[in-house]
Amino acid sequence: MAVQSYLSNLFVSRSKLLSDFTQNYLDSFNFRENINLHSGTQFRFTIRERTKPKKINPIIRKARASDVEDIVYTYKDVYEGTHPYREMEDPTHILKMIEKENVEWLIFEHPNTGEICGCFTLVLDFKDMKGYTRGFVVKKKFEGKLDVIKAFLGSFIAMFAKYEGKIFRWYGESRTAHSKSQYCMRPSGFKPIAFLPNKDVFFHKVESDILIISYDQKAISDMRSKEIPTIIPEVVDCFRYSSRRYALGKYKTYHSPLFLDQKRLNSISNKIINRYSKDRFGYQKYNIHIKETESYLSFLYTPSVQSIEKVEYHAESIEDLHVLVRELINEAFRLQVRYMEVFVSAYMPQEQLVFYELGLIPRGYLPSWKYDIVTSNFKDYILFNRFRGQVAKDIQLLDEGKELLDCLKFTLHRI
Repeated sequence: MAVQSYLSNLFVSRSKLLSDFTQNYLDSFNFRENINLHSGTQFRFTIRERTKPKKINPIIRKARASDVEDIVYTYKDVYEGTHPYREMEDPTHILKMIEKENVEWLIFEHPNTGEICGCFTLVLDFKDMKGYTRGFVVKKKFEGKLDVIKAFLGSFIAMFAKYEGKIFRWYGESRTAHSKSQYCMRPSGFKPIAFLPNKDVFFHKVESDILIISYDQKAISDMRSKEIPTIIPEVVDCFRYSSRRYALGKYKTYHSPLFLDQKRLNSISNKIINRYSKDRFGYQKYNIHIKETESYLSFLYTPSVQSIEKVEYHAESIEDLHVLVRELINEAFRLQVRYMEVFVSAYMPQEQLVFYELGLIPRGYLPSWKYDIVTSNFKDYILFNRFRGQVAKDIQLLDEGKELLDCLKFTLHRI
């Protein structure tokens, strides 16, 4: 197999790689047009501050159909058959993902033996111009031997270069059982933006995550909506945390109470229709609809981790939304949900109030989170979530993650 290698004599400083934006990161390397993930690329550069013994610098290439069984083995090997998202161990599902145009499944290949050492997956939403990173896994036999820094950095050099001008935000959920992935992804511009307490389960143990994000500078400077966010007081600390990083400018604070028409609330409550479907991996999709209206709320429930996410909603009135969110909370109790989250517009303070008053707490302000096709710009959102149980006191965070928890006034005890 022909392998292309680049910058064998390039020395870079880690401090220079600690980029604020994807563009800064790409500008640290001047070979974006030469990357070939089909034949495979080995990124040969040296980080001056690294003093550890030389490790395996993998060839990075796109996954092929012939890799599927090896990928399944890798997931089962790493998680010992306990991975909560079962589709990542299903050959048919993995093959479909590899063949999709909006999925980049990267393979880390040993440069001498050709053996697969691990893999990494990136899911692209071209409509929203956003990319999601997931599933960085390394076989046990290569733990401590594979240069995961090079694997991460090389992957993002390739992805940022390939999708420049198409993907303007990259995000992922970083485990807090250790800080390895936070450390490895930080040079590529990934910074903590929100806290997800008790969201995941790995090796049968509940874990919290940090939502991390890397922006193309244009997403903040040029393409972000000029509308001034209007937020409830409980969101202000989250906004200030994000603004210290991205200079978000002005905001308005909304101090009015939530006024609801009780008669309308009672009427709406009798018009709820709740439907759900279940796929072969156990995921359950719920759709709560109010009869005779266009108001609805949908969400995805994952039994293996007892979580609710991917909440979408439209409400014709604030009373409709209140009833829908109340029904969401009721379903969460019925399903014994441990964690739930929803992204709420930073320009709709009454909607923020509904979620807050019904028990969801703001734990991150996300500038330019969603693309608005009507206004042709990015809109800010706030991550609200709630959880049950006790958050582990020994979670591992980089300083920026610790600063986020301090900003949220989050203490590691039962709430």
